[in-house]
This record gives sequence, C-alpha cells and structure tokens, in this order.
Amino acid sequence: MQAGNKRYRQGKLQLRDYSPVGERRAAEQKPFAAIITCADSRISPELVFDVERGNLFVSRIAGNGIDTGTLGSSEYAVAVLGVKLIMVLGHSDCGAVKSAIEVVSNGKTYPASKYGAIGDVIDHLLPTVESLPADERNLARCVPANAIAQAGDLSRRGPIVAPAIAEGKIRVVAAVYNIANGAVSIVR
Repeated sequence: MQAGNKRYRQGKLQLRDYSPVGERRAAEQKPFAAIITCADSRISPELVFDVERGNLFVSRIAGNGIDTGTLGSSEYAVAVLGVKLIMVLGHSDCGAVKSAIEVVSNGKTYPASKYGAIGDVIDHLLPTVESLPADERNLARCVPANAIAQAGDLSRRGPIVAPAIAEGKIRVVAAVYNIANGAVSIVR
C-alpha cells in the first residue's frame, strides 16, 4: 500500500491488482485490506493506494468513526472476505473533526430537529477531542488522535476483530491522508 501511495503521489498510477480473483471480480471479491475512511469526496482509497477495484473493502462515514455500519462492514471483511489488514484512514481538513472540536471547545450543538443524525456522527469523535489538553484541540492533533482512537476501538471489538488480532490473522492500523500532497502516514 505504501508503494502504491508513492506512485500516486508521483502521478504514476498503475492500478495494480493484488486480488486473486482478477477478471472474475464481477462474480466474486477477495480484497486484501479493509479501509474505514471519511465520506469526504476528496478521498479515493483505490487511487490513493494505486490499486484496481476489488482490492480494498471500503467503509465510509464522516470522521471515520466506528459505528454499527463500519463495525459490521469490517467484521464482514475479516470473517467472510479474509482481509489481512484494516486501516482507519483519517485525513487533513476533516470537517467532522472540525465539528467535534467546535462542540468540545465552543459548545456547538447539533440538535436532531435541525441537523438530523449529524450530531450522532459527531458524537463518535467527541471522546478523542475531549481527551486532549485544551491547547492541543486543533485539527493537526485531533485528526491523527481520532484515527488512532477509532482503530483502538475497533481492535477491542469482539466477537470477530479482537480475536482475529489475538490470533495474528489481521492487523489494524491508523493512518492519515494529507489531501494537499497525497501522502498517507501511518500513525499507529
């Protein structure tokens, strides 16, 4: 994945295919990794890692939080598809993290009557922002801290993910994508 990200940053995309199903991807899938990333339209994991479709099992939610959907999708990727890696991929300039900072630092609210379920999504990010000292509650600190916290949360979840980690079947990592330069940095 790191080599693919390097090719992406250099503008030398090859869309490599590591999935054993190859051209049979219309009938089956065998991705090698699962990614939980933000719903932000500026992120395309297949391009960022220079892989052909069918290689990554991607779940998206604003702020790359672990909710029922991202958890269940990741469990499916491990238990059914046999992925060996789950990456929680945060990114620079994340609006959901900015909103969580506003809630914690300035008392911003997202009442359901006006914002629907937006507050529920932001709620998954609040514990991380709250855990940082007030003078560190900025985007540069909160984005990687959130990716790390969400990866940690996912790693502790049973009955599928935590046992698979304990048995050495999968790894869970946290990373941050820099929208400006295209680089992905592993932060845990």
